[in-house]
Amino acid sequence: MNDCCATSPSQGKPAASVSATLPNYTVRPGVTFPDWSMVTSPTVIDAVLAMVGLDHVLGRWSGYDPATDRVRVALLKLYAEEGRAPTIAALADRAGLGEAAVRPLLEDLRRRDLVILDGERIVGAYPFTDQDRGHQVTLDGRVLDAMCAVDALGIGAMTDRDISIASRCRHCGAPIRITTRDRGRVLADVEPRAAVMWQSVHYEGACAASSLCTTTAFFCSDEHLSAWRRECSADEPGFRLSIEEGLEAGRALFEPSLAGLGVTPRPSVDLESKSPVVANLPFRKNGRNRRAYDLVVIGAGSAGFSASITAADQGAQVALIGAGTIGGTCVNIGCVPSKTLIRAAETLHNARVAARFAGITAEAHITDWRATIRQKDTLVAGLRQAKYADLLPAYNGIAYREGPARLVEGGIEAAGARIAADRIIIATGARPAIPAIPGIEAVPYLTSTTALDLAELPGTLLVVGGGYIGAELAQMFSRAGVKVTLVCRSRLLPEAEPEIGAALTGYFADEGIDVLSGVAYRAIGKTATGISFAVTRDGQKTTIDADQVLLTTGRTPNVEGLGLAERGVGVTPKGGIVVDDRMRTTRAGIYAAGDVTGRDQFVYMAAYGAKLAAKNALNGDSLRYDNTAMPAVVFSDPQVASVGLTEAAARAAGHSIRVSTIGLDQVPRALAARDTRGLIKLVADAVSGRLLGAHILAPEGADSIQTAALAIRQGLTIGDLADTIFPYLTTVEGLKLAALSFDKEVAKLSCCAG
Repeated sequence: MNDCCATSPSQGKPAASVSATLPNYTVRPGVTFPDWSMVTSPTVIDAVLAMVGLDHVLGRWSGYDPATDRVRVALLKLYAEEGRAPTIAALADRAGLGEAAVRPLLEDLRRRDLVILDGERIVGAYPFTDQDRGHQVTLDGRVLDAMCAVDALGIGAMTDRDISIASRCRHCGAPIRITTRDRGRVLADVEPRAAVMWQSVHYEGACAASSLCTTTAFFCSDEHLSAWRRECSADEPGFRLSIEEGLEAGRALFEPSLAGLGVTPRPSVDLESKSPVVANLPFRKNGRNRRAYDLVVIGAGSAGFSASITAADQGAQVALIGAGTIGGTCVNIGCVPSKTLIRAAETLHNARVAARFAGITAEAHITDWRATIRQKDTLVAGLRQAKYADLLPAYNGIAYREGPARLVEGGIEAAGARIAADRIIIATGARPAIPAIPGIEAVPYLTSTTALDLAELPGTLLVVGGGYIGAELAQMFSRAGVKVTLVCRSRLLPEAEPEIGAALTGYFADEGIDVLSGVAYRAIGKTATGISFAVTRDGQKTTIDADQVLLTTGRTPNVEGLGLAERGVGVTPKGGIVVDDRMRTTRAGIYAAGDVTGRDQFVYMAAYGAKLAAKNALNGDSLRYDNTAMPAVVFSDPQVASVGLTEAAARAAGHSIRVSTIGLDQVPRALAARDTRGLIKLVADAVSGRLLGAHILAPEGADSIQTAALAIRQGLTIGDLADTIFPYLTTVEGLKLAALSFDKEVAKLSCCAG
């Protein structure tokens, strides 16, 4: 399908060939439309020619006067800044013209098919629209709607900004997520990676919005594009483009719109910021070691920033190499977006259970899930800017570059340059793992990344995997009104204490979530209405049907393309980089930290490990990684929080132990809140009394676990905990009660006694 699939019925002419003269017109001095210098693919040349050449868009978009251009530029800037079409009064003010002068110029733009009007109201200006066409673009914290797929891809370069695109497969409706780097000019990430684009060249009725744009769309894969064409649009003329080719087309079509003006749209996130977008800071000469860097850090997420800032604070010259969206997993596609949506769904649940207090009823409903998603995207963009992008100019010792990096002798190759360094830290993170289930490649599955971008909630959802991600998202979607089934090979939260996993399974059942444990996965396939999952449970074969499937079966370290094997850097059987307790890999001078190591995949442990790696790399490997008192939290409800050893792990480590478990019905805070779901379990050394582990299942468990973490780190005993003064009517007081219960029956104690 790389050739034009059919001639345009409206024109009856074949697409122009690659060898034809490439037509364009001058937009303003030094700027032409289309900008053919952006295009390297012959397929894109043919596609753009077929779309704008001959008597199509080119003839209508060319030849307008400077006053009309002035109004169009002002309109596009206001759209980009405000996220919606401006009023005519606001447009006139920005253009420096009277409203009476603007109206005929707008009408001229409408005749040229550059603007869409509803009466006198502006409702679109390519590439923007006020209508939801299924292509949401996040730009400087605002979410805008694009006319079509190629328009969405062109917005970044047009506005000189990095963007993220949330769209859906036109065939199956599965989410597609695209992010850019280098100010919208290079792809950073595409999920699913097999996604492609269909570029329609069917232009008729002098209106691209109702012809070209209606069928220019994204697809999960070539198979889904082919199926859509068979079912819906077999005669539609157009081109199959890769997402990279689609970006070329978008740049050629829309980068000229605001080029040659010397200014770009104003950012809305932190107007006082010194760095509204991430600029590539120049590499500096380092006289101490002949232009080599003291440290190169590969990866610009939480671990990469932690290592770079730690090194810069010690006076080192650091080269930080980013690939993908700056900030990494947590702020962009992990902790931040998931936890804000979990809290949003929690408000719905709280209304449903308000009747546990006598005389109170409440109601809460989703009125606009897309607005909830847009609010989430705004939060993510703001934190990414404030906590990552805007930090770079504050550190003169950090030079930042974007692009894939590879280890070479004496340093790395990145962004087209060789960078010399004796010390390197790899912090490239991880991505959702895709389980080897027969048929999975042909199914439009969701991951923890794409599920958080769903603009429409499915009726039913199958969650595959019972770890912390699966548990959190299963409950979140259930509370949002989706019928959820969760399947797992072992049990829910297999790394937690068995009592906690069993209790949470029961609480999920109370909320209508079906948890099927001990399941063997046989095959998965697409059906006319969704997916069908063939499994075996208790020796019985069965199938589970759902509208969509969400895969939450762990995370895979990002090690591809780094040249690890060539440089002698070892990896584990699961793909993580092997490191010792000093964060050293198997190659001298190369360290690794964070999710790429495959261990302790929490953002705070990534930052901690990276800080150690930087200090060891610069100061002689004296610091050891210690996760003895590492807290871990699952943001389910009740929350699961733990630190230290489980009962089984303590026994396996050779400890003679004592165990205490109390239900939350023994904790006054839970009684007052009329919510006694949960338990607290402590594991202690039987000889010394030293606390070895603490495990909490409670609505406010996450905020209570740090007390136990400090106790374990300081070597405190259960007696120390029992003797400590805790505030009354708090969840953390439950730790004192659990410590007392080793030797007393807490049900027979008065309030605050002990």
